[in-house]
Amino acid sequence: MLIDWIFLGVFGTCVVICAVVVWRKLPQLASIRTEAIPKHQQQARKQQILDQRLQQKLGSAEAAIVRSVAKIFRGMWGGLQSLLRRLRELEREYRRKVVSQQSIEDPDVLRARLATGLADAQSAMAADDYTRAEQLFVDVVALDPKNVEAYIGLADVAMAKKDYTNAREALQFVLKLQQGNDSAYTRLGRIATDEGNLSEAETDYLKSVSLNATTATAQFELASVEVKLGNVEKAQVAFQEAVKLEPANPKYLDALLAFAIQHARKDLAHEILDRLRDANPENQKLPELAEAVKNL
Repeated sequence: MLIDWIFLGVFGTCVVICAVVVWRKLPQLASIRTEAIPKHQQQARKQQILDQRLQQKLGSAEAAIVRSVAKIFRGMWGGLQSLLRRLRELEREYRRKVVSQQSIEDPDVLRARLATGLADAQSAMAADDYTRAEQLFVDVVALDPKNVEAYIGLADVAMAKKDYTNAREALQFVLKLQQGNDSAYTRLGRIATDEGNLSEAETDYLKSVSLNATTATAQFELASVEVKLGNVEKAQVAFQEAVKLEPANPKYLDALLAFAIQHARKDLAHEILDRLRDANPENQKLPELAEAVKNL
């Protein structure tokens, strides 16, 4: 309704401007002097010259009017577009506040909004649409300022962008809200690993698995860090824990088999090779791996 009134006001203003411009040009049109034509010329020639002067005068007036109106419209149109954009932003903000207020007042609505917002944000993350994912996580935080999943999501967005400063800030805030959050420590371990801080990464992963020893991903990533640090025994333990948690995961079996072959763990290599055959019989590397195990 407000936008309709704005358009109506703009239209009325344009009509008034056009009327004023035409009114101001009328004296110029009336100033055409027909008596300036010599009386001895033929009446036809007099009328022709009069018509030409009238057309020139009228043409100049029309051109001036068109230029004036066009200039005014350009300025007004730019201002109108800015106004409409601002109105749409205000409308969206108003709707967001209304929904937020309704959510706060109704716990069922809040839970539904949070669930939908988090699901949409995760879908955006899966599609690599980090801008949309970030906005959706922010919207969830606006509804629930202590929502741990949303802050974890914001950290994931920042990590995907290699923005480790903001990722750390989000994760540290998670740990303030929930000191025993193993997911936060796992992500801190990934950041430290990516930055080459392996000792720090080891500390973070150890903290994560001490809080939750049932996450295969954390165990596997810890094993990889232990390998880089040269801690062979610790690496084997972590690899085996990951495989124990996910016995048919080809990625974990392949990594543990490669580890066993590299460090001449013959019994372990035979065991994992058999399990890898069962889990991933289409693996093109099986003959090569079998030969490597045979030669231990």
